[in-house]
Amino acid sequence: MTQRPLSLITAVSLVGLAVFLGVLQSLFAIAPPARALAGSGHGPGYLSADGWWLGAYRFDDGAQGFCLNPGKVAPVGLQYSYADPEGMGWWTPEQSAVFAYIARTWAGSGDRLTAAAGQLATWIAAGMSEPDAQRHAARAGADTDAVYARAHEMLAEAQSRGSTAVHAAAVVELAASGPGRVRVELTVDRLSGVEPLAPGAHPVSVTLDGATFADGGTTASIRSGTDVPIVPSGTGASVSVSATAATAELPYGHGVTVALPTVDAQAVLIARSSTASAVAHADVTGPSPLPFQPRVETRTTAPEAQPGAQVADRLTVSVDDGDGLLPTWGVRATDDGFAPVTAVVESTLHGPFAEPIAEADSAPADGPTVCTVETEVDGPGEYTTPACALSAEGYYVWTERIDPSRTPESEGGTRMRPWTSRFGAAEEISRVAAGVTPSVAPSVTPHAVTPSVAPQSTRELAATGSDVSAPVLWSAGSALAGVGLLTGSRLRGRRGPRRARSTWMRR
Repeated sequence: MTQRPLSLITAVSLVGLAVFLGVLQSLFAIAPPARALAGSGHGPGYLSADGWWLGAYRFDDGAQGFCLNPGKVAPVGLQYSYADPEGMGWWTPEQSAVFAYIARTWAGSGDRLTAAAGQLATWIAAGMSEPDAQRHAARAGADTDAVYARAHEMLAEAQSRGSTAVHAAAVVELAASGPGRVRVELTVDRLSGVEPLAPGAHPVSVTLDGATFADGGTTASIRSGTDVPIVPSGTGASVSVSATAATAELPYGHGVTVALPTVDAQAVLIARSSTASAVAHADVTGPSPLPFQPRVETRTTAPEAQPGAQVADRLTVSVDDGDGLLPTWGVRATDDGFAPVTAVVESTLHGPFAEPIAEADSAPADGPTVCTVETEVDGPGEYTTPACALSAEGYYVWTERIDPSRTPESEGGTRMRPWTSRFGAAEEISRVAAGVTPSVAPSVTPHAVTPSVAPQSTRELAATGSDVSAPVLWSAGSALAGVGLLTGSRLRGRRGPRRARSTWMRR
């Protein structure tokens, strides 16, 4: 025989043990067996010279564990079945957390000192008194002190590191431009308090909707607490991305498996694999991080004019559609949702030139200019620049440029591509001569093209060139010189009037 009844136990221990065993016996008929198994013998541990065992027990399915009931018959050769004591009133969640920690941390050990100390810690957690614990530790012979000390270390660790639950929290973020990120944080409800786990602690399965990982897939296993790049897959001005994260078989929680005997004998705390899990979901909606390419086509308001006339430029704003580009005008996030990105079109009136203007990639570096005016645009549509004065005879031509740096990063400037027009396009040229019959470019009814996801990003804009201020003298630095008028015009949209700015440049 390898297990004998206790020779001495205190009155308090007897009462507690009787209650525990009574509950245990009443459960034999309640818990249905998951499968029949038999105690096959000892695991690692110590057998004293007089036949007492201190260590783990094994079952015929390979399971190993610690006895819960000192003084009862040993498991060897008896029939058992597995049960989950949760909900049966055995222990509180906190008590279960201690036993669960002992089981998954040490019950499967192959080291005999660890197994003996784990068995002793289990009995102490179940209510064994200190004098009885010391007597049971003596079964380890020369290792008695080491086993006893280690058992108390194990119990203290289990009472601190034991846990009742694990939680996951997912974070999905979109970048101002380029890839966004997903991250899953794990926290554990320890008996000593909530503990955020260190980055990389466990793998987490993440499934994306509205985005892909770097390899193009929508599902990946990532390490907890680490940022992983994601690429939104939507092509609208705004995009929505969601992530569902799931973990499984994590070494936390208070789940316990017990082997119950079919007769009045030891119940055994089984070394249980990690089965705690957590699920999290997160979603985000924001501006698409894809860049967009504005395009501007223009036509002068006065192909033929007399000196002193006012001339402006009509702008037709659109968006280029190409590989890697957003096929619509970009938007930015606001407190009320989304608003279109605002671009500044810088229009320069070059001239006067004595000879007809030839088309080129860019304006001559030393060529004369009349003025540079600015027009704010916030989507595809028709716009008219502020006007400039054609002060002398000759040929004039407009050029346009969009510099994304004029728009702050927080307002979408980094997602806007630059634009520069060619120099000398026929539609941009005005011929100014005394006695010519002024001509006006065919008018275009202002209209707006509505992007699919941001109706507020379009404007119906037109400027009249009315509000004329006092004249400012200007020198062209050549034989042709005259007087320029600083003008301002209002650009009207659904959010109320905005004044276009005019900037004069001297040559």
